[in-house]
Formats: sequence, structure tokens, C-alpha cells
Amino acid sequence: MDKRTLWSAFGLVFGIILIASFSIRHNSFYSGICGVIGCIAIVGGFIGLHWNKIQNGDPKMKRTVRLLLALCIVLVVLNLITFLLA
Repeated sequence: MDKRTLWSAFGLVFGIILIASFSIRHNSFYSGICGVIGCIAIVGGFIGLHWNKIQNGDPKMKRTVRLLLALCIVLVVLNLITFLLA
């Protein structure tokens, strides 16, 4: 196993653990900086694990990365809105 695959897998698992800090409480959405870092780590780990397919131009993989980025951006935007309204 090469270093890129190992670090990408570690980043993906670390991101999943950090993303667990997102929670929904009584009509509001809350996350700390750990949730935002978790989003970034998940996207980075996924891209690192599938870099060869992305580099070769696999349309399914590019669509999956775009969807993952969009979902993570939605989580971050919801976090920012909650922070600004609080």
C-alpha cells in the first residue's frame, strides 16, 4: 500500500469521526470547527483514494465528487447561518 492511499484512507476515516460532531437540536443546526474540518477531510480522503479514476476523467467519479462537495458545502453553509443567527 502506498503512502497516498494510506493517508487518504486515514483522512476519510478521520473526517467521518469529526463529521459526527454535527447535530440537530430543537429547530437549530449546530457544529463546531470539528465538523467543518471533518467535511474537508472526507472530501480530501475520497479524492485521494480515487485520484487515478478522477485523473483519467471517469464521469461517474467526477459526478460523485461534485455531489460530495455540494453536500459538504450545504453542511458548512447551514453551520454559518446558525452561527450568524445565534
